[in-house]
Amino acid sequence: PKAAESEPMFTVFTMARRVAIALSVMVFLIAAGAALAATTHADQAHHIGQPDECQWPRGGRKCCGTLRSPGAAHGWRGDETDHCFPASASDHMVCCVDIQNVDNDHNADDPHVARHNPLSGPIRRNSHNSSYSWCTCSVSICEQQLNGRVAWVGRMGDT
Repeated sequence: PKAAESEPMFTVFTMARRVAIALSVMVFLIAAGAALAATTHADQAHHIGQPDECQWPRGGRKCCGTLRSPGAAHGWRGDETDHCFPASASDHMVCCVDIQNVDNDHNADDPHVARHNPLSGPIRRNSHNSSYSWCTCSVSICEQQLNGRVAWVGRMGDT
């Protein structure tokens, strides 16, 4: 009789333990899903065949979306990305990713930089269409001309 009385208690504890384990697994899966969803498209593209650290010829070390280093050779240029991300952050220090307007070669918004920027060929040759990426000399060229997203802006000692 005592065994029969304790059996329902055992079953209740067993069920409670199973429910607790199932809830823990669900919380873990939800958290993992949220973390994955928080990863941006550009970050995902960056990890496709890209190292965690890049070696830009002018000294920068941060990768920029799908932008290749070394870049493609074209015409007289041995590396179309060799001007990107100098360690001094003096120029071409804006990492522009998810570029939507690759073919727009006119800058109408920033009078401090060139009005004619034919970047379509270099962007297409040196980054992946999953997230076209380029180094620009200003935030406005990234956001206004190219309709891209600024992933980061290099600072002296942090490029």
